[in-house]
Amino acid sequence: MVCVMVLAALAVAPLAGCGSRLPGPVSAPTSKDVSSVSTAPTEQVVPATETPRPDAIPTNTLIPQVPADAFEPPSYDGFERLPCFTYHHVDPKLVNEIAITPAAFEAQLKVLKDGGYHPITARQLAEHHEKGTPLPDKPVMITFDDGWRNQYQFAAPLLKKYGFVATFFVNPQLIGYGSGYMTRDMLVALKDAGHDVESHTWTHLALTRRGTEDQLAFQRRIMKQMTLSDAWLKQVVGRRPVALCYPFGYYDTEAVGRALEAGYTLGFTTDEGVADARPWDAMAIKRFTISRDVSVAGFVSRLNSAALEARHIEPAPGARVRGITTTVTVDITDVPSSVTGIKLTSGPSMKSSTIVRRGGRRFAVGQIRKARVGSRQVTLSGIDAAGRRYYCSWSLVMGD
Repeated sequence: MVCVMVLAALAVAPLAGCGSRLPGPVSAPTSKDVSSVSTAPTEQVVPATETPRPDAIPTNTLIPQVPADAFEPPSYDGFERLPCFTYHHVDPKLVNEIAITPAAFEAQLKVLKDGGYHPITARQLAEHHEKGTPLPDKPVMITFDDGWRNQYQFAAPLLKKYGFVATFFVNPQLIGYGSGYMTRDMLVALKDAGHDVESHTWTHLALTRRGTEDQLAFQRRIMKQMTLSDAWLKQVVGRRPVALCYPFGYYDTEAVGRALEAGYTLGFTTDEGVADARPWDAMAIKRFTISRDVSVAGFVSRLNSAALEARHIEPAPGARVRGITTTVTVDITDVPSSVTGIKLTSGPSMKSSTIVRRGGRRFAVGQIRKARVGSRQVTLSGIDAAGRRYYCSWSLVMGD
C-alpha cells in the first residue's frame, strides 16, 4: 500500500512514496530494552576553525515551482521496501530522551541479523538509483545523526561485530569541538571500515525559510550550509556527499529544490514510515527515530510495519501553510477494510481527526492548530487484525 507525496521543487521533482511488499514478520527476542534516558543535550554552534572555500554561492536564481498535479504517481507493483532507522546517542551512561544503551542497540542489531536483513549505506542507495546497482535481499538502513563521539565509541564496534554498515550524518563545523563530537580521524576510520559519512549541513541550521527572511537571503543561507559542508567532507573524507539529512527534520519544497541544485541525490527526513528504495522517495526518505522509549518489541513493530495507501493529500507534502488553523485532507479510499483505527496525528497540534465519505470515497480529515512556526509532521496510521501497524507521514511548514 502506498502513500503518494509530491514535492514540487525543480524540473526533476521527487515523488515520495511508500508501499507494502512485506517480508515475513520478525519476532522480538525475549531480552528487554534496558535503555534509560531523559533530557536532550544542548548543541552549540562554534566558529569554524577551518573554513574551506566553496564554489560561488548563487545569489540571483529562483526556484521553479512545478504544480503537484504535473506528475503521475509511480507504478507500485515494483515497490522496494526499505526500513530506515536513525539514532543519535548510543551510550551506557548518558541520560536523555534520544540516547539508548549499547545493550539496547545490540538487541536491535540482533533482530536485524536474525531476520536476514542486510544494512546498506546512502551511497549504495544512490548507486542503485543512478546505475541500477542491485540491492541485497531485505535491505535496511542504519543511520546516525549529528556526529556524536559515542556513536564511534559504542555503536561502531557493535556494527563491526555484526558485519553491518551504517551512514553517519555530520555537521563539519562541530567535528572536533570538545569531547562530545567525533574527530576528523574518527570519520576517516569509519569511512575506511566501509561506513558512509554524509552531510547534515555545516552548522545544523534549519533549511526552511524564516518568517522575516526574503527569498534571496534564504537561498544564500542554505546554499552556504550545503556548499561548506560538501567542500569540507570532500577534503577530509575524500569524497563528495550524495545525501543530505535535513536538520531537525525540517524541509519544504524550497529546501528540496536547493538540495537538488546543490547536487544531492538523496534527502533524509524524520518522517516516520517505511521508505521506498526507488527514486520516487529519493528526496524525502522516511526514517524511524529510535529513542529511549522504543523497546525491542517496538523496534520489531516498526521493522515489520507497512504503509497506508493515501492519495490526494492536501495541503501537499512539503507545503508552507499559513493561518491559525489548517485542514488536512487525505483520500483513503484504497486502504483495505482490514486496516482499522485510521487516524491523523500531529502531536498536540492535531485538534481533531475524523473519517468522512464524499461522493463514494473515504477521506481522513484533520484540523491542525499552529502552535509555533516551524515544520510539523503529519502521520496517517492504522492497524490490521494481525497487529501490523500502517504508516504514512509527511511534513508541512507552519509559518507566514
